Amino acid sequence: MWFEEVNTGLLEELFNTVRIKDASGVLVPLPRKAFTVREPEEDFKFETFPCVSIYNLDYRHNPLRYLPFPVAVGNDKENHLVTLEDHAVSFDLNYQIDFWSKYQTDMDDMTRTWFLKHFRQFNLPVIDSGGNQRTCNCVITQNTHRSDIIEDKERIFHAFAKYRIWVEIDEETSYNASMVTEVVLDASEENMDKKRNQS
Repeated sequence: MWFEEVNTGLLEELFNTVRIKDASGVLVPLPRKAFTVREPEEDFKFETFPCVSIYNLDYRHNPLRYLPFPVAVGNDKENHLVTLEDHAVSFDLNYQIDFWSKYQTDMDDMTRTWFLKHFRQFNLPVIDSGGNQRTCNCVITQNTHRSDIIEDKERIFHAFAKYRIWVEIDEETSYNASMVTEVVLDASEENMDKKRNQS
């Protein structure tokens, strides 16, 4: 799992969670186009309000979650072989989630519905590069901050929070190694005498 898989999963989680009140006071989801990945090399353009953007701040290897030895994934006892894979390399991806709106009430609704279940730690459903359903552990690292801006003489409400997301990358390349499948203990009197004489 890497950026594409996390981006897709995070946008889906936001779409399924974030709500605002309509004219009748009923909580409704935002349109899908209101959720976007903010690219570092581009100026962020507001296409619709309210909206939510995600942004990868940085990433780094996490040595505490990395096991530097292969993992057994199968065996062939008849041929005395074990199938091994190198352990996946663990990384922490640091993300910022930004909430944008023209009205304080929309900002209140968006942040309330999101933080109701994502205030500290949650498991993010993702589809890995092999098409398998998995989850990533997400931990909030910085509580919500306000950073309202003025654009074209109009106030835009802005709030953001930061999360650390655990991922692992691997090639899932397996290889065979020899393994011991049978141990014979010789406890005969003759063998025991031989061992006594050797010591």
